[in-house]
Amino acid sequence: MKLYLSSEVERDLRKAISQNNMDKFSELASTLNWGKPSWSASQLLLQVLDNDEKKMWLWAKNLSTNKNPNTRRYASNVLRMLWNKDKNRVEKILTALADDVHWLVREEAHGAWGELLINHFQQISQILQTFSTHSSPNLRRCVAIAVRSAGNLRREKWAESLIRLLEPLLPDKTPYVRKNLGSYVIGDGLLRCYPSLTLKYLRRWARSRSEGTRWNVAMSFASFGGNKNWREGVEILTQLATDKRRYVWRAVASALLYLARRHPEVQDALKTWLKDSKRAQVAETVLEYLTKKI
Repeated sequence: MKLYLSSEVERDLRKAISQNNMDKFSELASTLNWGKPSWSASQLLLQVLDNDEKKMWLWAKNLSTNKNPNTRRYASNVLRMLWNKDKNRVEKILTALADDVHWLVREEAHGAWGELLINHFQQISQILQTFSTHSSPNLRRCVAIAVRSAGNLRREKWAESLIRLLEPLLPDKTPYVRKNLGSYVIGDGLLRCYPSLTLKYLRRWARSRSEGTRWNVAMSFASFGGNKNWREGVEILTQLATDKRRYVWRAVASALLYLARRHPEVQDALKTWLKDSKRAQVAETVLEYLTKKI
């Protein structure tokens, strides 16, 4: 396994972990940038702990309660490896980390829940169902990230369960939730990996009167998955384009702009909408923006 650490930092981290020197580990690991460097420290921690349950609990407890969020973030990866040892204990701590005040800690915890969903699908699905209607937007967002992680594996037997996990989130207008849902989890995730089933649900959701739901349906097509299914996308967006609520029609315009830049046929269709009083506002907005950018 390639670690993205200097030889000196790797050596010092190994020494700190092997000696259970939490303070030294924190000093070294807390300064590492999010991404490959911090990922490397996390992997090194697991490697040196070598599945020693006693040591892993020691580190999980100390890391999860550390005052420094740049150190606290490392707890989640250790905790997910302890799931089979004490599910209730791991669930309690990892849920708290997923709802942490610091985004970096939450990010790692949400990723850990995604890994757990992959490895313990039925058990974790039940927990995430409770998260999907939780009062905390942090835990609701955790569901979206976990679904994206599991969905990437393209396991057809999971597809419908993953979509149903997301359904309670669709009307959610909280920025932290919705920015991770429409184009990211549904479009780049489920629509890309399970196009037929996802399109079936998108058509159903498009009939909802909920602004949030319709926003997510529209934004699902401003994505890689939406681009791959652009014809079906235009069909659904045509339906949504008659919605006069700004929150909805602006999302429709954003998705159509994304598709029109990639498919001239979409621009041609929009020009015909200029004579359609129900859809003219959307068409004018998209075509004007395309002209400005050209």
